[in-house]
Order: sequence, then structure tokens, then C-alpha cells
Amino acid sequence: MMPQSLYLRAADLEPVYGWLEQHGEAKVEVWGLENGRRSALLAYGDGPPDAFGWSNWATSVAQDPSGLLELFEELELAVDGDVATQLNADFPGVFHPAPAPPA
Repeated sequence: MMPQSLYLRAADLEPVYGWLEQHGEAKVEVWGLENGRRSALLAYGDGPPDAFGWSNWATSVAQDPSGLLELFEELELAVDGDVATQLNADFPGVFHPAPAPPA
């Protein structure tokens, strides 16, 4: 299935992050956005047998990488379509359309 992008506020990531940790079979990337564009890969999972978790750079710069979320207002989740469908069902109203690029 084709990857899809889901967008959410960084403040809304915590429960979604927990869901992704529990569903380690999902291939997912969590990107911090600046001006509507990807700027930093914060977390990812490559699917089995790898676990979902914070990226290497995030764990090397912060004892608690979740603190890095304060740097970003918006996040992008790049996920397989089936996972996107599940996330939208489990977290209604959390995801929104892509942020508009700056003029």
C-alpha cells in the first residue's frame, strides 16, 4: 500500500506515539515540520522486527526526546495506508489537512 501523510499538532502526539509503540508492525516516520516542510526525523519504525522509537539524533541530544516536540508546532506521520485508516479511526479529530506552505 502507498504511504500516506497524516498531520497533527505536536501537542497531540503522546497518545498516537503510544499507539505506534504498541503496533510495531507499522512502518512509520514522524517528522517535525517547519514552514510546512519536513525538517527533522523525530521517530520511526521499519516494521518487524524493529521497534518504533525516537530517532538516533533525538536520543543523542536529549535524555527525554519528547522534549524536542516543543521545537515543532506541527508534525507529519508518513505511514502505510492501512495504518493511516486505523489511526484516523482510533484518534478522530486529531489529524488535519497538510499545513499550507508559506507564501
